[in-house]
Amino acid sequence: MYSFLAFFSGVILAVMIQMNGNLGAQFGVYHAALYVHIVGSVFAASVLAVRKKRLACKRLPLWMYSGGAIGVVTTVFNNLAFTRISLTSIIALGLFAQLVFSYLIDMFGWFGMERRRQKDISIPGVLLSVLGIALMLEAPMSGGWGYIAISLGAGISVVLSRTVNARLSKHTGALWGSLINHLVGLPFCLILALGVSEVSAPGRFRLWIWGGGILGVITVMICNVIVPKIPAYRVTVFSFVGQLFCGIALDILDGSVLNRREFFAGLLVAAGLVVNQILGISRMKKHDYGEE
Repeated sequence: MYSFLAFFSGVILAVMIQMNGNLGAQFGVYHAALYVHIVGSVFAASVLAVRKKRLACKRLPLWMYSGGAIGVVTTVFNNLAFTRISLTSIIALGLFAQLVFSYLIDMFGWFGMERRRQKDISIPGVLLSVLGIALMLEAPMSGGWGYIAISLGAGISVVLSRTVNARLSKHTGALWGSLINHLVGLPFCLILALGVSEVSAPGRFRLWIWGGGILGVITVMICNVIVPKIPAYRVTVFSFVGQLFCGIALDILDGSVLNRREFFAGLLVAAGLVVNQILGISRMKKHDYGEE
C-alpha cells in the first residue's frame, strides 16, 4: 500500500515537473517557483478552510519548519547545475545522492525517523539500481566537475526536505504540514524572483500549467504519510521509478523520441527494486518459519 503510494507520488511528480517546466519557460524558473508556491498555499489553505481543520498549536523545534526552505535550495542547485552538466546526469546524480542519504537515515535513524536494519536492504538490488544510475551519467561539460557536487547536494536536499516535512506533519497533520511547507518556501522564492534577472517569453494563457502548485501539495501530503511508514530507501526508489516511466510516457505522448539509454537505465533501477522486494519477502518468510 505505502510502496504503491510512493510510486504514485513519483507519477504525480513527473506531471508536476512538466507543468512547472512549461510555466518556467514562459515566466522564468524563479518566478515560476514563486507562482507554484502561491497556488499551492492557496489550494491547501482553501481545503483546510472547507474541512474546518484547525492547526494544533505545539511548541516544535525550528528545524521541523525548514522543509520548505530546503525545497527551494533543491531548485537553486538544479538550476545552477543545469548549464554545466546534462539533465540526465543531474537526475542520475540526484538519485544516487538520494539513495545514499536515504540509506544513512534508515541505518542511523536520523531526524527521529525509525531505525531500519541494514538487512532490510539487499546488496544485489542496490547494485542493480546503482548500475542503472551509472548508465544515465554523461561526461560533464568544460569546467563542470564542480557542479557534480551541486547535483549531489540537490539530491540530498530532496530527502532532507521530505524527511523534515514528514516529522512536522506527525504533529500537524499531512495537509497542514504541506501548507506550512509552501508558506515557508514562499518568501525565499519571492527573494529569488525579485533578485535574479530572468528571461521570460510571455505567451497565451494555459490554465493547465498553473496546476503544479496543487500537485505539489498532494505530493508533499503523500510523502508526509508514507515516509514514517516505510524505509526512506524504498520511498526514493519507488518514487523515482514512477517519475521516470511516467516521464517517458509523457514524452512519447508529446511526440518526442524515446531515449533508449534512459529507458534501459530505468529498467535496471526498477529491477533493483524488484530484487530488493523479493529478497525482503524471502527473508520475512524464513524469519517467520524460524519462529515457528
